[in-house]
Amino acid sequence: MTQLTDTPAAVDTTHQRRTLARITGAAGLATIVVVLGASLANDYQSTSDTWDADETVTFFQSIDDSFGAFSSFATAVGLIAMLWFSLGLALLLRRYDGDLPWRSTFLAGAGVISVVSGQIASWDAAAYRSDDIDPQVARYAFDLGNLSFANSWVAAGAVGICAGLLILRSQDLPHWLGWFAIVAGVGSVLARAVWTEGYAFVPFTAFWVWVAVASVMLVLGRLAVTGARQ
Repeated sequence: MTQLTDTPAAVDTTHQRRTLARITGAAGLATIVVVLGASLANDYQSTSDTWDADETVTFFQSIDDSFGAFSSFATAVGLIAMLWFSLGLALLLRRYDGDLPWRSTFLAGAGVISVVSGQIASWDAAAYRSDDIDPQVARYAFDLGNLSFANSWVAAGAVGICAGLLILRSQDLPHWLGWFAIVAGVGSVLARAVWTEGYAFVPFTAFWVWVAVASVMLVLGRLAVTGARQ
């Protein structure tokens, strides 16, 4: 077991971890504000998978404006913030992973996959060509965007599960936060199986609540900043 000391190198490492923790927490909060804010502002939650092709075209035409373009840009930036959050969290929790860091490595990889799934811009492309898009192509773009979003739940759930496992391995981190992450993560993975049902959003929402709580704790310096390596 390696214990932190008051040597200059240890003090410098602790300072770097505090800085990374604040940046990681800020990235998590930025993701919530930007991505979820853009979704709510554009009323994406009112869309329906029962729309016919013509209704889908009408929807894409309704978001083909300056605000829709800005929302698309904001979402892309927000997803990069999510990538920063996931990678930063993996680095901070690495100390609890042992000599073979498979949990933190998979956490980082799952974060990348969740962002890649979210960056599939089929809705943006359909909105950009909404004036002359074929209705069936519009419907395909709509379904592709919805399924990509649902697939991202699995990767986001893996982020929660891996983070939770690492937190539970520590002696100086709140274990309730670890269990919260695991429950929300498992729920997000299972929700993919019933993604067309309204209740599928419950565990996904729980995951984002966990991200918000963890982000606040990171900004305040209360998560994965000091303590011994396990």
